[in-house]
Amino acid sequence: MKGAWWVAVVVLGAAWAGDAIAQPTPHAKQVGVELDGLGDGGRARPFVDLAKTLRGWMKAQGEGDAPVDAKGWPTTDARTVLFDVRPAFAWAPPIDDPDAYQPDWGGSYPFTLQGRAEVAIAEGPGCRVEGVRYDAKTNATTGRIVVPKACGILVVSFTKTRRDPKASEGSGISGLRIIRPGYPADTKQVFTNEFLNSLRPFAALRYMDWLDTNHNPGFYGDTGHHALEWADRRPADYATQSGTPQGKYGVAWEYVAALANETGKDLWINVPVAATDGYVRELARFLKAELKPGLKLYIEHSNEVWNFGFPQYIYNKLAAIDEAKRGGSPLNADGSKDEEIWTHRRHAKRLVEIGKTFREVFGQDQADRIRPIYASWAISAEPHFADVLAWVKATYGEPRDHFFGLADASYYNVAKAAKDATPEQLVAAMRANSDENLANREKIRKIADRYRLQHCQYEIGPDVGGGDPTNVANRIRANRLPAMEPLLLHDAVDNWFDRGGGLYMYFAHISTASRYGCWGLSEDVDQLDTPKWRAIYKLTGTSKPAK
Repeated sequence: MKGAWWVAVVVLGAAWAGDAIAQPTPHAKQVGVELDGLGDGGRARPFVDLAKTLRGWMKAQGEGDAPVDAKGWPTTDARTVLFDVRPAFAWAPPIDDPDAYQPDWGGSYPFTLQGRAEVAIAEGPGCRVEGVRYDAKTNATTGRIVVPKACGILVVSFTKTRRDPKASEGSGISGLRIIRPGYPADTKQVFTNEFLNSLRPFAALRYMDWLDTNHNPGFYGDTGHHALEWADRRPADYATQSGTPQGKYGVAWEYVAALANETGKDLWINVPVAATDGYVRELARFLKAELKPGLKLYIEHSNEVWNFGFPQYIYNKLAAIDEAKRGGSPLNADGSKDEEIWTHRRHAKRLVEIGKTFREVFGQDQADRIRPIYASWAISAEPHFADVLAWVKATYGEPRDHFFGLADASYYNVAKAAKDATPEQLVAAMRANSDENLANREKIRKIADRYRLQHCQYEIGPDVGGGDPTNVANRIRANRLPAMEPLLLHDAVDNWFDRGGGLYMYFAHISTASRYGCWGLSEDVDQLDTPKWRAIYKLTGTSKPAK
């Protein structure tokens, strides 16, 4: 390995504090991470209040979705999944993970809710509800849920509910708070200490999964449903911040801003494909008002708009066809008849428009904080990058006046490994694929250099996913090998930074291991000493945080 990362990694003692680092690494400001999506199965434990990631409400016996009010609280007796951190597929064996790893979420969870209810465990081996009492003066029910170490799922029911003393039985509840073990029942703290500690090595956080970008509502052409207005966003006081059957997608922007402010990390945000111009302007105004000065905004138009498997590709293509055929559009002003070319161009056009709006709102004196990123397909440099950038220049002027950088996602995968490859052979296959990616990376790098733009990775990391259960045990074991540390460093240092690469957004922070991938640096927020994490510490010149 030729990278000089180790020269800069000099730490004193085991403390986390910045003064433990004698010399900053050259890559400390260039490594970011994708936050794993929010939900009852998330392993990152971001919120102190467990209820912020509860699953959409079901009827009390689990026989379908429960009706909810405007803030997402049930208006009838109901149940919900508070967490399910079992290994996939414990609910329908066999389990993918040969070690059947499950994090320990045991402890005492104090809860409070507005209204009166009988609270019971609907599912949760060994769990129990204790100390339940109702205070008529405050119309609040309190108690605690005790969860044993071995429990991986917690489903709780709320029956004989009365929202207020005058309401009829079965009228539901509101204001549920369930505080994680180790925090005071009346705490106002939003994010857990362990979650915040795990983010310290990174310069930027990407919120694509937090914002549920790949599932944002809206199908172009469906009148009344294909435009996402600012008023449609999820509010911070909504019952849950995870996806719901009632159609709320993505975390509230208030929590995005709060996390950025608390950590001091730059933001990489994904503007929903269905967002209207009004939504974009209000989002810019909100972030200008809420974010601490100096935090930078890397702005992407949706996510992987080039990807035929995502609804945003279809949305963007239908919107491009509609615009071009209505006439007067720059998408086909040169006489182009190719709908795919219009589609590529609209993706860039929308980013130009979004970036312009943000710069107008933030003002010229803060324009350097706004960093639009044109992201597209790693293996298609000419049609998805070169041709589009040439069109941008002809239509809007120099791309550098509109974009900060270009980005692709050159995952290193195991596609060429044998179906029965050993964990060691799978790691070797990923290393070989990282080297093979250099050809496509170089093509995009040259385009970026031509237009004086940064070249970034919007997502990057080892890829053993795909959904096929074939050899899944070895695919998971490969990601736990010590050899993953030098593999990550080889891709990041030898094949990226040493060749002039810019921001490197690792995918992903914390997630479970299954046939669908082993994306996380670890499988639980308490696991911060895995081979992958050790690579991040060396790459960024940091050390494992103290608990």
